[in-house]
Amino acid sequence: MLEWIKRHKVFVIICFVIIVIGVPFAIHCLFKIHPTEDYDFFVAEWSAGELLQYYGGVLAFSGTVILGALSLHQNEIIKQESDKRIAIQEKREHDSNIPRFRVKFLCCNGRYSNMKVKIENISDNVANEILVYKICVVKDKNVIWKYPNAVKYDVIKANDELEVELKTEEIQEDKVSIQFDFRCNDKYGEEHKYHVYSFCESNSSTPYFSIKEIFEENP
Repeated sequence: MLEWIKRHKVFVIICFVIIVIGVPFAIHCLFKIHPTEDYDFFVAEWSAGELLQYYGGVLAFSGTVILGALSLHQNEIIKQESDKRIAIQEKREHDSNIPRFRVKFLCCNGRYSNMKVKIENISDNVANEILVYKICVVKDKNVIWKYPNAVKYDVIKANDELEVELKTEEIQEDKVSIQFDFRCNDKYGEEHKYHVYSFCESNSSTPYFSIKEIFEENP
């Protein structure tokens, strides 16, 4: 409402002048007119002072109502802003308790066969019910090898790590991407999913893994 008043300053000023000055002046002028006997119906049964007193009471009541409405509106705005701040604080608190991960290459038997990696929990929060799945090797957007099973683990404690064997076969091709997904539950019981990948120029180069969280789209 205050924004509307700011955008219509001229209109508000005109209305204020009419209400405060115009109406009393009109009452004054009307009571200066004395109708003829043929129009005595229009002769008021009260004086100009009584009408002005009534008008003043109406203005006072209207002012009280308007101020009350403005106060309620302002309180609603304050409540909305407070709710937003609380929601932001709760989200920050929630996000601070979500586990964070880093994935590193450990070893393999040559040409990426029987590769082992470690998933490091680099946060102070526990991760439960870990499931590693979609383990595969991709070349030119085509899957050239995949492990058919998922591997389960119970927990990765805060600032701890988990060794994972990807059970990869020997890869003859160069310029491949080694990928897998894993998911876990945080201490709130909410599930988080991650995609891990490493592009390798040759089958003898050391993989360096990147990780990104997978966010489910709302239907």
